[in-house]
Amino acid sequence: MVCHLYPVRFYDVFIFKMKKLIYTIIVLFILSINSPTNAIDDGSYPTVPTGIFGYQEKVGDKVIPFNWQAEESDDGVTITVFEDKKAFYNLCTPEGETLKWRITEKGKHDIRAVRQGNTLLISGIRNGKKFSNETSIDERPWYQPLSFSLGKFLNSTAQETSFWVIRADNIEVTALTAKKMGEEILRIKGEDIPTQKVEIRAEGFFSKFWSARYWYRKGDNLFMRYQSVHGLPGTDETIVELIKSPENQLGG
Repeated sequence: MVCHLYPVRFYDVFIFKMKKLIYTIIVLFILSINSPTNAIDDGSYPTVPTGIFGYQEKVGDKVIPFNWQAEESDDGVTITVFEDKKAFYNLCTPEGETLKWRITEKGKHDIRAVRQGNTLLISGIRNGKKFSNETSIDERPWYQPLSFSLGKFLNSTAQETSFWVIRADNIEVTALTAKKMGEEILRIKGEDIPTQKVEIRAEGFFSKFWSARYWYRKGDNLFMRYQSVHGLPGTDETIVELIKSPENQLGG
């Protein structure tokens, strides 16, 4: 008799565990169809830095300074970048998703983009000529100013996220992936600054050929540094770095 008790108990336990597993799968399925596939639910809103921050872009011996500013309003968060004759304007939600984008360059460009549902509408003047384009995207967010838009991702427990962006050089819409690479001490102007490092890659086939690194200050996610190669192998690396903050204290 004893020898028959174990199979019966095993069968009862097996049936119980299978019912529990099926119930769990049903619950997860219901949650998945009611949640955006790329949502980052556990991240708090990005911090909005106040004041004008000075950066410099260096490619080989060429150095280009520019200013970066964020402002909050009832419409959202405006990120503006001023670089010599160029200006970049971004209107984002407090969570970092881009609603509108504009790039101007005197006598050359005046291009605007806006999101309507899952379509990016781009129009204006490019290289002195009228330009118009509509690009279909999916439900993933549009993150144009990565200096600000990745803030919620940085504050979350997620290790990776994907999003859409418009390349400023050729006005093409592309999907990118951001992946956390851990914490790193960044040395800028003789000061050691704790940062969170993020790697950006194109999706699909081109992910093997191009990547960029971003560093954000721990605590408030202030953009500190960018590093990538914009060209064929052998091209000088492009480095963007914070050189001046409103309080003139890089470490916060």
